[in-house]
Amino acid sequence: MSSPENKRQGSVAKGPFSSLFPYLLLALLVLLFFNQMVFTDLILARGDTFLYFYPYWQMATDGIRSGEIPFWNPHIFMGAPFLANSQVGLFYPPNWLFWLAADPPQAVKLAIVSHQIIAICGMFRLASRRLSLSLPAALLSAIVFGLGGYLTAQVEHVNQLQGMAWLPWLLLMIIPTEVEGSGFNRASQGGNWFHPLRPLRKILAIALLFSLQILAGHTQTVFLSGAACGLWLLGQSLRPKQTLKDRLMPFGTLAAGALLALCLSAVQLYPTYELTQLSSRQGGLTTAEVLSFSWHPLLASQSLFPTVNQSVFTEYVAFVPVTALFLMVLMIPQIWQIWRTEKSLHPALIPIILVAFGLFLALGRFNFISWSYSRLPGLDLFRVPARWLILVAVGGSLLAGYGLDGLSRVQRKHLWWPAAIIGFLLIWNPISLWLSQFIPTGAESQVELLSVQSLILIVVEIGFICYLVFRSSSSSTKWAAVAVGCVVLFIASRGLPYNRLTTPEAYTDLRPAGLRLQADAQDQIVPDRFLSLSNIFFDPGDQAEIDTIYDGVLNEQALYDYTISIKLKEIVSPNFPMVYGLASLDGFDGGILPLKSYSNLMAGTILPEGQVTTDGRLREHLEAIPADEWLDKFNVRYVITDKVGDVWVNDVFFDRQHVVQLAPNTSLTVGHLPRFTADSVQILSEQPLSYILADGERANLVESADTPGLWLANLEQPANLQSLEIFTGEQPAAVTAISLVNAEEGWFKSVVPAAYRLIHSGDVKIYENLDVWPRAILVENKAESIKTASRAAGTAEITRYSGQAVHVQTTAADAQRLILTEAAYPGWTVSIDGVESNLILVDELLRAVDVPAGSHDVVFTYRPTSFRVGLIISAVTVLLMLGAWFISKKSAS
Repeated sequence: MSSPENKRQGSVAKGPFSSLFPYLLLALLVLLFFNQMVFTDLILARGDTFLYFYPYWQMATDGIRSGEIPFWNPHIFMGAPFLANSQVGLFYPPNWLFWLAADPPQAVKLAIVSHQIIAICGMFRLASRRLSLSLPAALLSAIVFGLGGYLTAQVEHVNQLQGMAWLPWLLLMIIPTEVEGSGFNRASQGGNWFHPLRPLRKILAIALLFSLQILAGHTQTVFLSGAACGLWLLGQSLRPKQTLKDRLMPFGTLAAGALLALCLSAVQLYPTYELTQLSSRQGGLTTAEVLSFSWHPLLASQSLFPTVNQSVFTEYVAFVPVTALFLMVLMIPQIWQIWRTEKSLHPALIPIILVAFGLFLALGRFNFISWSYSRLPGLDLFRVPARWLILVAVGGSLLAGYGLDGLSRVQRKHLWWPAAIIGFLLIWNPISLWLSQFIPTGAESQVELLSVQSLILIVVEIGFICYLVFRSSSSSTKWAAVAVGCVVLFIASRGLPYNRLTTPEAYTDLRPAGLRLQADAQDQIVPDRFLSLSNIFFDPGDQAEIDTIYDGVLNEQALYDYTISIKLKEIVSPNFPMVYGLASLDGFDGGILPLKSYSNLMAGTILPEGQVTTDGRLREHLEAIPADEWLDKFNVRYVITDKVGDVWVNDVFFDRQHVVQLAPNTSLTVGHLPRFTADSVQILSEQPLSYILADGERANLVESADTPGLWLANLEQPANLQSLEIFTGEQPAAVTAISLVNAEEGWFKSVVPAAYRLIHSGDVKIYENLDVWPRAILVENKAESIKTASRAAGTAEITRYSGQAVHVQTTAADAQRLILTEAAYPGWTVSIDGVESNLILVDELLRAVDVPAGSHDVVFTYRPTSFRVGLIISAVTVLLMLGAWFISKKSAS
């Protein structure tokens, strides 16, 4: 139902709606809220933005600027598809502009701010042009959605934000224009949906918007957007006096647009679909994984209320101004009143449906339906049920606009509804704190009482609500509600990630460990792999200098984020090899990587028995350096560890990173001895040891009387040892650490009890594996598994290497099997002396080929058929859409 006032202020033909003023105003508000991003060089250096998007965007930027599409990623997971990983957003058109314009940190900022503007303007247009809300009501809806807690909390998930920004525009396309106000009960008049050309244009627009979401790279957002559109059309079909065709036609248009979007984005979708068939998520996630990060009801007050410097885990943030919450709830009794008295449906019913579904499904493991749908094929690929809160953000913002326009018609008895909800949320907060003793909320977010500052903000808003109710007939009150909403959101958003920026050096500064690996890589045609096992529990050695440099420049939080970022770079965090041009055995991806074959191989070798990883991050599963055999065979030349576990015993330093288990009556040979004159050898072991052979001379090991577990062997005379062998007795023993000591001069030197040598010692340590196998190897007896393979006589040398092609020169007296310890994948082929040969899979992951005796040039080449087929489908679809648009435009004229 529309009042005359609403019709006047909501006219689409006159006034401010025909100008750019509202859009400019909203864009300026985004710039104000995101002023640190826009007007400083500070960057995001947290979470997925830093660890995931910066490295992937760096590789994409390097490829695009060099004029090459990066099809393959040789830097992580022993090789993995790059283009097929949709989360990169390689074919999302705006990304190319960002990558060409700036380096990753600044490009991410451009992406965030521009898509916030797209989102807020889309919501305004939806509210004003489709739902015919008044100017202040439409602005309030746009501000609550575009600058509210849910959308702005997602800035660290760049592709998710990019996809969500287009949702209001999608709804704009599927909703008929309300040419006579917002009357929900009138039959479809004027033929908006049924003009012969109108559906075609709508289909094309829907296809374009859906394809933008798909190409942005967050599939779950596409699914949630489709659900929002479907729910809206379902609610719209409840409108009376419609024929069956009237009810079904919008669904058909939506389905046709979605199908066309699949074809339009085939250049990305087809390679991605191929990857999903080989992904570690193939077959779906477990129910526990699907329902992880459900929106916890005990966090409702902290999640929905605007707070001051208090915030829950970003996936749970959904705050709106209390004024907007009041207006949202106020619509419920109004809708019920209209239905009871007039037997008609108010248009705000549809946003209520969105909010109800969103809240219910966001609860995840706390509702019974989620336990059922979590097992459905397709839906079992998505985690984080809390992301259903996007429906709450959309529906709630529109309800706030409807509530503002209907404020003058509110009856006093209706006020009990919002008063009860707001009062309940205030009381629920301390109750939740008590209940959290019995119902845990998870490590990511704890229940805490609303702070005094937060309560003051809420109380002030409640006071404004009283003013709003008693001055509801005044047109100025609507603009006051918009202004208050802006102020409250600005205050509440100061604690969100987009206001937690730090110096750009958090990304650009190089750390010693990475520089050391890069220096070695410069002398290698293909960089040997490394495995980082270090945590970030250490303090940077240059922390005092850092504190001095940034004193008065960065606040405490920004300095903390900078410190964490440099520690993550110091340990060369899993995806940073893409930034540094290195190669890691590890990697990190929360989407459809790594390959299932990679996860299976790691589970049978590198990881402890019974453990498996579906998203990489091997170091989080490892408490010690893996068995030498697997690091050797997987071309892991470097191992990075921290110093947290090392100890000082009797003023002698012991490196405890390499624990070696020995059976009874066996020995351990130290692989590398530094130049150091020692007069004794000291060993840490909780079990008895027997003796050592130092340069062939026997010296018995005696446990220290003062320090249990410390074993001492005195040499006959000080010597620069060339060999050292340690023997056990009748019991098994674990050699924990070894140090050479010169007691006379008070010097010592720790050594590694394995085939490693220490090549870097700073905040972290880097060990070089002395027995590492090269990336390309010849093996005996045509071994079908790297686990049982033995190196054959002959040579295999990589002469040229890139992400898409690997050239290997082999020489052998007999026919042998060549194994390239890199991931095989559809699109990889192999040729011997220019003649295509049969590519063999070893351990379902590694590339191999049988080469005849003699010298041969073997070339592995990556040419993905899925990309070429997808490109053809997309190109044909673009031509068809352009033709359809031209025909419709010509016919309309």
